[in-house]
Amino acid sequence: MMKEASLLKIFISALFILIVTGTINLLFSITPLYQQMLSLLHLLTGILSSSIAFYYGFQHTKRTLGFRRTMSVFIGCMAFVGFFISLVTGLILAVTGVTEAYKAYLTVHHFSSYFCVLLTIIHLIVHWLSFPLRRLKSQGSFFMTLNLDIYKSLLIAAVSSITFLLIVILMNSYTNEIEKPQYIQNYVYKYGEGKFLPSMVSTEGDRFIKKNQIADSQECIECHEATGEQWLASAHRHAANDPTYVRNINLLEKKKGIEATRYCEGCHAPIALLTGQLTTGGKHAGVSGTTANHEGISCMSCHGINQVHSTQGNASYNFIEKRDYLFQNTKHKWLKKLNHLSIKLRPQQHKADLLSPVLQSSSFCSSCHSQFMEKSMNDWGWIKMQDEYLAWSNSKFNLSRDTRFSHPESKNCQSCHMPLMSGADMAANETGKINSHYFVGGNVMLAKQFNNEKLFELTEEFLQQDKVSIYIVPPEDSLAQQSSLFINPNLGVDTKHPIALYRGGESKLSVLISNHGVGHNFPAGAIDLSEAWIEFKVIDGAQRNIYSSGHLLDSGSIENNATVYKEVAVDKFGKPVWRHDLFNMVGRSYINYVPAGATDIIDYKFTVPDWAVSPINISATLKYRKLNQKYLDWVRMKNVVKDNPIIDMSRDTLSISLKKAPRIR
Repeated sequence: MMKEASLLKIFISALFILIVTGTINLLFSITPLYQQMLSLLHLLTGILSSSIAFYYGFQHTKRTLGFRRTMSVFIGCMAFVGFFISLVTGLILAVTGVTEAYKAYLTVHHFSSYFCVLLTIIHLIVHWLSFPLRRLKSQGSFFMTLNLDIYKSLLIAAVSSITFLLIVILMNSYTNEIEKPQYIQNYVYKYGEGKFLPSMVSTEGDRFIKKNQIADSQECIECHEATGEQWLASAHRHAANDPTYVRNINLLEKKKGIEATRYCEGCHAPIALLTGQLTTGGKHAGVSGTTANHEGISCMSCHGINQVHSTQGNASYNFIEKRDYLFQNTKHKWLKKLNHLSIKLRPQQHKADLLSPVLQSSSFCSSCHSQFMEKSMNDWGWIKMQDEYLAWSNSKFNLSRDTRFSHPESKNCQSCHMPLMSGADMAANETGKINSHYFVGGNVMLAKQFNNEKLFELTEEFLQQDKVSIYIVPPEDSLAQQSSLFINPNLGVDTKHPIALYRGGESKLSVLISNHGVGHNFPAGAIDLSEAWIEFKVIDGAQRNIYSSGHLLDSGSIENNATVYKEVAVDKFGKPVWRHDLFNMVGRSYINYVPAGATDIIDYKFTVPDWAVSPINISATLKYRKLNQKYLDWVRMKNVVKDNPIIDMSRDTLSISLKKAPRIR
């Protein structure tokens, strides 16, 4: 009996701590750091009390099972079931984290906990009301294992809890190895008073950022494995060690100094820019071995952004440091585990700091996927360059523009480039899906460069989704003759015209390129580097070539008469800026693209020779590659580019019978 009474006091004391810590975290708004400490105390108490609870339950049930008070016994058993469910769901949440996928477990945990407390109180009341008077006279108390000394146990529990919290506070303070900003001394302000100019980045107080606030993406991957694996393969991760970027950033440093690289690194390598490395004596992200080179656009490069200044681009965002969790900056292994556990148990601060609402908008993407050049860089004047945001905002996919001409489903950048896909990750939603962090677009070269076949397959599939289609318009038979013979009037519903080609005559064909599925211009991005073009072929029935346009020359370049979608930038002397040295760009001598929702019409003329054999087979293929041959050859002079794949995005064919031209009377 005495043993049972002791166990009960310990159990009630533990239950008291669980109720107080759980209620405070659920109902009261307190400092996140204290919420995390209370959650750790709550979990520790729950684990330690579980064995006591089960042993006490066994002893208590064995002693009281013979009593004929069915209602009291039933309520007591149900209270114990509630405690068991609360314990199990709590342990599950400690392992999985309080994520969207396990949100239902948190609800069950809350209800089962208060269900247990409520039934325990009712159990005691029913016991008191149904207690036999004769037993009360003999033992002098309604509760044989519970007396007024319980307050001493509760006091010990309260003191122990406060002591635990104080120890955690002291440990957090003494093991918190705060990193100081490690920027280069004698920082040069070449482009004005702002630290990050000519990039448009801002930080609170225009301060440099500590490295651990924007780098160390591997720490994120420890919990977000599926997301991290995708990011590791993505163009974002390789934004700085991409051999083309390395070639160009070194060219920029050579021509205009390392301070000018701030223009590029606000988007390609925020780690180097925001930690103050881009000045004399520092290293830009094109330097192998640097953290900025290794991580490119790190996890925090995006998730540390809380505001976009404008949609004009050039890294026009504000970066804010995240708040620390318990033991955030410790190097002790076990304290680091407690840090990760704190995030799992109390993810609210984590979500609030790293999932700003702006991340879900197209304007967020505009901060880097729009671009302009100004006089401080090109020594000429302001000029607009790529602007995928403006192209999207004018497209049918932007419902807010004009609903009369809109796509039935509004789509933003993330809808296409970050679609939901299955992933075993703490960030997964209720259906087990995460937003893709492959950031699939048109960069097939990078996927091959870093040997990621999965990403290459996704990119190839993405480009071949018929978002841009090609169609050969069948030529009408201009020499078709009328007949006086009776024709069934029901055949009039057939709107197809007779088609044919004739030997010796000039033939005309039209090819349509329709951009009906891309949310911006096609092609997009750095179209001074990439090329999309039409390969048009006409061959006869004996597989002999009659006409060809868009084929590759031995040098790898596209033949001169092809229809090519690209841009040719020029400098202030009118010479082509073909090395992507955009700091020399002041205008364009040529630009060709298909706007979202538009169709381009290309006309071809050719003569069918007398030796041609029927049928005439015509094919038109829309092809795409990330790098044009001239630029690729220049990059390969200094850096290794393994492959520059050509993707057939869309294809159409037409087979036409060959006829002899009728004699003209």
